[in-house]
Amino acid sequence: MNAPLLFLIGAAVTLLALAPAGKFLPTQPNFTGKQIPTAAGAVLLPIILLTLFSGTGGDFFVFSSYLLLAVVVGFVDDVWGDGGARGFRGHVGALLARRLTTGLVKILAFGGGALLVGVWVFGVGVSALVGAFLLAGWANLGNLFDVRPGRAIKFTLLPALVVLFAAPGWAASALSGLVGGICALFYFDVRGRIMLGDAGAAACGSAVGLLVLSVGPGAVWIVAGLLVVSLTLVAEFSSISRLIQEVGVLRWLDLWGRVRGE
Repeated sequence: MNAPLLFLIGAAVTLLALAPAGKFLPTQPNFTGKQIPTAAGAVLLPIILLTLFSGTGGDFFVFSSYLLLAVVVGFVDDVWGDGGARGFRGHVGALLARRLTTGLVKILAFGGGALLVGVWVFGVGVSALVGAFLLAGWANLGNLFDVRPGRAIKFTLLPALVVLFAAPGWAASALSGLVGGICALFYFDVRGRIMLGDAGAAACGSAVGLLVLSVGPGAVWIVAGLLVVSLTLVAEFSSISRLIQEVGVLRWLDLWGRVRGE
């Protein structure tokens, strides 16, 4: 299937899955205290599975498999995560205290899966390691952004669209169904009717990471890597929300489309 067709199918399949899935999704309070369905990113699974078995070539299959891993592991953290440990330091600290968190499992899954993708695309070497770092880093960034309505989609979809112009055609096709599904969820997310949860946020970040990885070493990798390192450090030692609040254009983008007061 070509990319535009997969995009439309992804949007349609996700919208069809959202209504019935909403009855079974767990709920939790958002940052304003309102109880809404969370882990809504799980409704992206049908289009990911469809893409997984509709493409040709090993790269297509491997990319779709990573998206499947990201959503499933993210959903596990959404449903069974205790939220007690935050950030990389928090999860490592819990491990040192002999307590395994779902968040650490998620980080290890993102990293291990990304390494397999990197080795598949580039073989054993430095490019595989750097590509894996970028992929896992962006998958994690998706989760770090997902603390306000619509933020994860806005701050990952825009980079994905930019990188899309440099990505090879097969990579664009492998991700177009997912991007269509994410776009279909945007209205409900930004209006505070659902929360993507780690399942959806990880899919958003993984879409950027996979596109970046597919481009190969060069300027795109340098820019993407600087963003991963800088934003991860901001999240660990300060707050991405604070950064967005203090930068005018980022604050405008963050507030665009949101219900007032949310």
